[in-house]
Amino acid sequence: MGRLFDFLKAIPAFFPIHLMFSQLKYNLIVLFYWAFLFAIINNKLGIGFGLPYLFLSPEYLGSSNYLSFLLLGFSVGGFIMAFHTYSYIQLGPKYPFIATLSRPFFKFSLNNSLIPLAFVVNLCISIYYFQKSQEFVSTATLFSFIASFVVGVFLFISFAFLYFFPTNKDLFKITGKRSEEFVSKTSNVNASLHKKQTWYEDFLRRSLDRYYYLGRGLKVKRSRSSMHYDRKVLDQVFSQNHINASVFEVVLILSFFTIGFFRDTEFFQVPTSVSIMMLFTIIIMLISAFFSWFKNWTYAVLLGLFLFINFLSKETSWFQFQSYAFGLSYDKEDLLNYDQSEIESISYSDSVIQKDYENYVKTLENWKKKTGLEKPKLVLLNTSGGGLRSALWTFNVLSAADTSTNDQFAKHLQMVTGASGGMIGAAYYRELIMQEKDSLIQDRSDEKYAAWLAKDLLNRLSFSISTSDIFFRFQKVEMNGHRYSKDRGYAFEEELKENLNGAFNSTLGDYTIPEKNAEIPTFIFTPTIINDGRRLLIGAQHHGYLQSSDKLDTKIGLEPQIENVEYLKYFKKNDPEKVAFTSVMRMSATFPYIMPMVTMPTDPGMQVMDAGIRDNYGTKTTVRYLIALRKWIEENTSGVIILKVRDAKKSLRGEDYKEIGLIERLFLPFSNMYGNFPRVQDFNQDELLSTAVRSLDFPIEIVTFNLRENFDDRIALSWHLTKQEKRKIKNAVYSEANAKSMARLKELLER
Repeated sequence: MGRLFDFLKAIPAFFPIHLMFSQLKYNLIVLFYWAFLFAIINNKLGIGFGLPYLFLSPEYLGSSNYLSFLLLGFSVGGFIMAFHTYSYIQLGPKYPFIATLSRPFFKFSLNNSLIPLAFVVNLCISIYYFQKSQEFVSTATLFSFIASFVVGVFLFISFAFLYFFPTNKDLFKITGKRSEEFVSKTSNVNASLHKKQTWYEDFLRRSLDRYYYLGRGLKVKRSRSSMHYDRKVLDQVFSQNHINASVFEVVLILSFFTIGFFRDTEFFQVPTSVSIMMLFTIIIMLISAFFSWFKNWTYAVLLGLFLFINFLSKETSWFQFQSYAFGLSYDKEDLLNYDQSEIESISYSDSVIQKDYENYVKTLENWKKKTGLEKPKLVLLNTSGGGLRSALWTFNVLSAADTSTNDQFAKHLQMVTGASGGMIGAAYYRELIMQEKDSLIQDRSDEKYAAWLAKDLLNRLSFSISTSDIFFRFQKVEMNGHRYSKDRGYAFEEELKENLNGAFNSTLGDYTIPEKNAEIPTFIFTPTIINDGRRLLIGAQHHGYLQSSDKLDTKIGLEPQIENVEYLKYFKKNDPEKVAFTSVMRMSATFPYIMPMVTMPTDPGMQVMDAGIRDNYGTKTTVRYLIALRKWIEENTSGVIILKVRDAKKSLRGEDYKEIGLIERLFLPFSNMYGNFPRVQDFNQDELLSTAVRSLDFPIEIVTFNLRENFDDRIALSWHLTKQEKRKIKNAVYSEANAKSMARLKELLER
């Protein structure tokens, strides 16, 4: 029992353990980053968004390979060195004996490596199990991946210490004296460890005098007492090393920003996990550099700097980072007012509504001729958001519908609406119809097109965020005679076009004539206006007929508000037809923080983002469409088929409800709003559609395809998919429920 107490008493004297407790006491901010990373790689955080996959299967130059793992290891090594530097600046002076050692920063880092070592080991184990179960790689390949990762970690750490070894100063280099020359013959250096005390007392004391630390060759050594040293001399050692560390940090940060100038070059588009680590490294190094300059005033200085930047962003154009809809004019003379009076002024007259109605009826007449039937089935597509999974899922369903119906589905499809990734997948399906018609491709059913669509969109996007997007936007691009700053929105659009071999290299106006002639289905995008919750109605044709409301609403005192701002009419001075089609899709698919809100050319700026905030499935637009065109539909069709392509079933099998704890109760009001958001939309839209079906005088059939049917069958909401996820999406079309839906769709089209 006595030995146990001796061991427990020795624990706080072991410097690596003592540093762990000091981290808990002084460095909670940095420990938060470590906790965040540990939670990700252990599938405890962000699994719904695919965050763990970015670390467990990083992709570089189109594939997950040893280079991608080498880069991941290199970035982890950078974060580890940022952690050591920050810790040294924060904690080093609290342990004066460090300054008496040769190569003090190296010795400190060695003893500060328990957390980084645990993370590297944990990540290697997680990579092993993930690659085995999800990516199906061979054992030899798997070990080459892990070896590449470990080599990458040591490469960066070695590179860092190549700088620190010659520049790091110790007591001898500062004073010219050996540490032995400072030892007082009368000092009792062992007293603090020999007096009787409880085993936990050392943890409660402010500091110890002597420690057991890891030295050269990982040998455990005992430090001398530092009580007799001149504190000014020790502080001089730390100050000199802090300067060296801050120089290293600044050079590294500038290097990161410099690399950002090459973000359009594929070679520099590193895996997303690398970009995440780079961003964390930059943040920690900036904070530690501030600590080396401002000491205890750091947080006050950072807060003051933040408030000052916020003030400048309001009073001047500085720090007003905006993401543009490329192709639109943002010249000052073209800026529109966006206020209540301007919104009310767009209330349409009966003549405008009638004109748009008659023009769209011509489109419907052309569509009817294309089918070759006297009363064809009118097919409307509602597709849900959900990132790349929804894009690929929607594309696969539409392609399978063509195959199953011998291309009759494509002839009957007239209007498409929805949100986010689903609209991108549907737009690519439409794009291939146009390319096949123009003999640019031979067979749009070729599987290579689905493979192109499934390519990673996240690497270039995240690289832009980590290197330049948040801090600086110096690079410009010119389109339609206008100059715009490059940002992660631009990176997303360019990567999408490159992945699809040049598809979508078009403007919104390029689709006007093909839509009118019914060569392709009509698309209606409905991104959300964040300023006031309205919807921006974007289409290649004028859709003023969707704005009409029964005058009875006003007569009974309802006083309906203007909900939809029609893009073509509102921005008629800004060359609305010349906007890049990729920008239109991005407006509808702007997931918060991952991609920037698009600022439209108004004063104040109209901020636009994901359509799924208001209508994730396109039901509101579809119901308005059916009501506005009900007379023509009743007279000219045999009914309507609403094809719903969803990324998840309304009620997933295997979903259960569990008791909640105290912490969950605290956050339940907020988590309930977010977690049940899709379900609330389902409730509201089911009721809306049910009411419409009962009030219209033509038959309406709803056919639904669900990607996820089981609660545990997760596919990440992300712009990156793993091989296993791509396989699940491909096979989902042939599930029992979806096979029945396909058979029903075919039967309805043949009636």
